[in-house]
Amino acid sequence: MPENISTDICIIGAGPVGLFAVFEAGLLKLRCHVVDALPQPGGQLTEIYPKKPIYDIPGYPEVLAGDLVDNLMKQIEPFHPTFTLGERVERFAKLDDGSFQLYTTDGTEIHCKAVAIAGGLGSFEPRKPAVENLERFEGGKGVHYMVRDPE
Repeated sequence: MPENISTDICIIGAGPVGLFAVFEAGLLKLRCHVVDALPQPGGQLTEIYPKKPIYDIPGYPEVLAGDLVDNLMKQIEPFHPTFTLGERVERFAKLDDGSFQLYTTDGTEIHCKAVAIAGGLGSFEPRKPAVENLERFEGGKGVHYMVRDPE
């Protein structure tokens, strides 16, 4: 059911950068609402490789992608952000008073004073090999493009 949301800042993208933006905005006492096309926060870290070790995060010589997302979610908890997940922002307009109105694919409307776009790589598609009749084996019929849990 479409919602009407009012907030200080709307962050488009719930990947690690979007989640950290929530933390920084929270330190400034700004109310945050986050919109992401995926059904859960974390972006590619959660969607594609939650068990993959990551080696380029400041302060973490090594951290599993899923653990990093869990830590970011714990870090933003005190600021009580709200989320619209599984929807895309399809358009937005700047209003006469300088604020913004965003509209999602499912009809949610978000009114905010500022917009931060933390889209990362955006929507992602697997790189498919040039193999004849490949599509016959996709969709759970033998060809998979990601490993969520290596065990």
